[in-house]
Amino acid sequence: MPSPRLALTRTYLAPSSERAPGGGELPGVADVGPVVDVVSEETHYDTADLALAAAGVSVRRQTAERTSPAPRGWVLEVPGRGPRTHEVRHALGRAVRTAPAALQRLTWAAARGRALGPVLALTTSANQRDLLDADGLVVARLTTRAVSARALAPEDAVAQTWSEWQVEVVDGRRDLLDAITDAWEALGAEESDRTAQLRTVLDGPDDDEGDDAVSVDDSAGAAVLARLAQDVGWLLSQDPLARIDAPDAVRSLRVAARRLHNVLGTFAPLFAEDATDALRADLAWITEVTRPSRDLEVLAEQLLEDLDEEAAGHVAGTGTGDPAVVADRVRAILTERADAAHAAVLEALDSQRYRDLVAALEAFVADPPTVKPARRDARKVLLPLVSEAHRAVRDAYRDVDLDDHSEIDHDVDHATADDAAALTRLRVAAAAARDAAAVVAPHVGEPAEEYVDVVKELLDVLDEHAETVVAREFLAGLVDDFGSGAFVLGRLHALDEVRSAVAFHDVESAWDAANRKKLRRFMK
Repeated sequence: MPSPRLALTRTYLAPSSERAPGGGELPGVADVGPVVDVVSEETHYDTADLALAAAGVSVRRQTAERTSPAPRGWVLEVPGRGPRTHEVRHALGRAVRTAPAALQRLTWAAARGRALGPVLALTTSANQRDLLDADGLVVARLTTRAVSARALAPEDAVAQTWSEWQVEVVDGRRDLLDAITDAWEALGAEESDRTAQLRTVLDGPDDDEGDDAVSVDDSAGAAVLARLAQDVGWLLSQDPLARIDAPDAVRSLRVAARRLHNVLGTFAPLFAEDATDALRADLAWITEVTRPSRDLEVLAEQLLEDLDEEAAGHVAGTGTGDPAVVADRVRAILTERADAAHAAVLEALDSQRYRDLVAALEAFVADPPTVKPARRDARKVLLPLVSEAHRAVRDAYRDVDLDDHSEIDHDVDHATADDAAALTRLRVAAAAARDAAAVVAPHVGEPAEEYVDVVKELLDVLDEHAETVVAREFLAGLVDDFGSGAFVLGRLHALDEVRSAVAFHDVESAWDAANRKKLRRFMK
């Protein structure tokens, strides 16, 4: 599997062909490196209907003169959050008719298995300058480009040209990124969407004439289908990121699957009998498949932070085990398990079951099997279902026994297996109620939004408790093999016991806030 590269970049349409300004009074910048000229050629690959461009994804084959510093090879670029992009590079090879199989696999969500062929040729003539810190290390790169792009069909297509300024920073230096782009915007530069630029080359400018006549549908079915369509789109946008194991991507894909499962369950009365059952079963499957990967990501973040704190307070020669050594072993174990969990995610995403699920979700949204209630007013039909979802949370809460946990004992975690199971049921019900209220929020406004926020606070407490359960199970499974390091693991286990007890103790107050009559008044 090619390895992903995370870049923090912004690209602007330059107001002139002059070199991108930089240097001077910029945070952490002490010097500017020499100008390096780079000329490169790219061939962009896509499906016949330009599905990758529509999804904001690009696959390109980069070539350059042997003496040029420009990179050579295949590049897959997937948009992340904000200015982040994720790149996967692949060796150049000899193939030119289609993209490598490894990159086609990563673009399945957009291309759906169709071959990627050359659609556009692009030539750039650029100069680059590195911004250096006081130690001479590169903290950012400024690039000025003259771009010429031409669609490969028809053969007589005319090339389009433009100029760009681009900044790429390292180590997440958002302060430096913002300082540079603020200066550029003051000069009249406008942020560029390269994908949109290339689509203009391929398709010509968008024709928005007549788009102002938008019909408004206030039916219950339209409200639910709008949310379903949004979450299907979000799931597909996270698919390539989850495949390359980009930070937080598996969790985001899992969240989309869970929301779809919940919305289809709560609002099933709007659709033909049993029409949502198969979809919900497969969504529950993908949610469960991705759970270990998500749990390990959260677990690694918390445990390694705790071990760093243990190492900071460690006194050598105490015979209690070296937290730094324990941290290295724990990190290695977490990495091994995370790799296995991600392999399971990839296997699921490459399976026919997942592909059938995506096709079925899109078909459901495009041609929903609605029944009469779906055509009625959204508020009248949906609010009783939201109220019913809240009653399910109340019923689940009644199964949580808080009577024996009124006081927090910092030495003993009182919560039993039955308590944990009851809290899990409460989490599932609360998530469904929150997702249901989010569907009606566009029609109800602030009251529903406030309910969503308060239930989220309850879910945060429940999630914190669930994370301590995962952490304690993980730590308990390591003790026998860690020798003197078991003492360090025991301290971490005790810390998570306290966190668990605190979270358990906070459930009651969080529930009281979510169950206030005034908060739920919009459901009537």
